[in-house]
Amino acid sequence: YLKKSGLDKSGKAPIMGRITVNRTMAQFGCKLSCTPELWNPRESRLNGKSKEAVETNARIEKLLLAVNAAFDSLVSRKVGFDATDVKNHFQGSMETQMTLMKMTDVVCDDLKARIGI
Repeated sequence: YLKKSGLDKSGKAPIMGRITVNRTMAQFGCKLSCTPELWNPRESRLNGKSKEAVETNARIEKLLLAVNAAFDSLVSRKVGFDATDVKNHFQGSMETQMTLMKMTDVVCDDLKARIGI
């Protein structure tokens, strides 16, 4: 959706993302902005064939694909999740990432379990 209340100095409005899963909702900034007159709220895209419209629509499509991939990844795990989990997985927040040290600990624990077999 377009956040019309937050116009920047050049008169462009930021584009926000909204994820809804099972009556839960999460919102995030897409780091995109556009001229409010070009925005089509029904399609959540920009109207026209201008350079701004084509580039912004392509970026929106990439974001949509990434969100859908995050959703599919969580569905494949067969555990319960909500919209915030999808957002965190999509954005790669620290809660869902595994640091190098944690990965090393997992590998070491796996090797320790194999000793003597």
